[in-house]
Amino acid sequence: MNYPIQRLIIDIRDKLLLYGSISMGIFLFILFFQLFPGRFTDLNSILVFNTGFGAIVFLLLYVVHFMSKIFRNHDTETLSYLNGFVLLILNSVAFTFYLRYVGRADITFSTVVKVVILCLSPPVTLEIYRIIRQLKEENNLLAKENLSLHHRLNDVTGHIRAEMIELHSADASEVLRLSITDIVLLKSADNYVEIFFRSNDALKKKLIRNTLKNIEDLLVPYPLFVRCHRTCIINMEYVERYQFKINDSYLTLKDLPERIPVSRQYVVSLREAMEAHKG
Repeated sequence: MNYPIQRLIIDIRDKLLLYGSISMGIFLFILFFQLFPGRFTDLNSILVFNTGFGAIVFLLLYVVHFMSKIFRNHDTETLSYLNGFVLLILNSVAFTFYLRYVGRADITFSTVVKVVILCLSPPVTLEIYRIIRQLKEENNLLAKENLSLHHRLNDVTGHIRAEMIELHSADASEVLRLSITDIVLLKSADNYVEIFFRSNDALKKKLIRNTLKNIEDLLVPYPLFVRCHRTCIINMEYVERYQFKINDSYLTLKDLPERIPVSRQYVVSLREAMEAHKG
């Protein structure tokens, strides 16, 4: 089959359900409310006459649709409004002529008003359909972007989980090599730092002679670690519960019974870091 003809058939088929539904709605609305009583009295003639309104709408919908193909490179929203306006004018004129010369009805001002209001429904329906379709496409695009970001996050997280860090004493005589995600809490203890970490599904503790500031400098590349107090740095992955109040701010970590204090000076930065971590 010739390619342009094939494209034309596919185009007609794609719009058939939408345009057919709009035309059927116009037909049923006019039939139910008897908007334009004419010279016909028997049921069959009335049905045939009212079917003509639906046929006019159906035909003009396709006419405007194919006319819009000429201007398809223009702005979509502007073209949609232009199509709606042209469709309103063509339907209004066609309905008026159909009433006058087929229905033999008197064309009064109220009749014209009813015609114009009725003919507003196809372009309004098409605009609503366009907006819904556009929102669905944007939603699908956002879902794909979200999935892509999720995969990238998993890759980064997997990289972090596999990454090891060496925490050593000030004189480098002691070295503790740990996975980044196994470190739960770092706590200052005079001239030492208490390192709480998970090993073989159990929480362990190791003392290293160093300052918390030196250890904090080593953890700068890893946003999971946040200082919450002058004596504590926590891994946000292990935060189980928190409370931020003016005079009583604290948090609890998994497998640690003690409450970790949160200084007022760190409340804002800690809250922002936790919100960013949660996404």
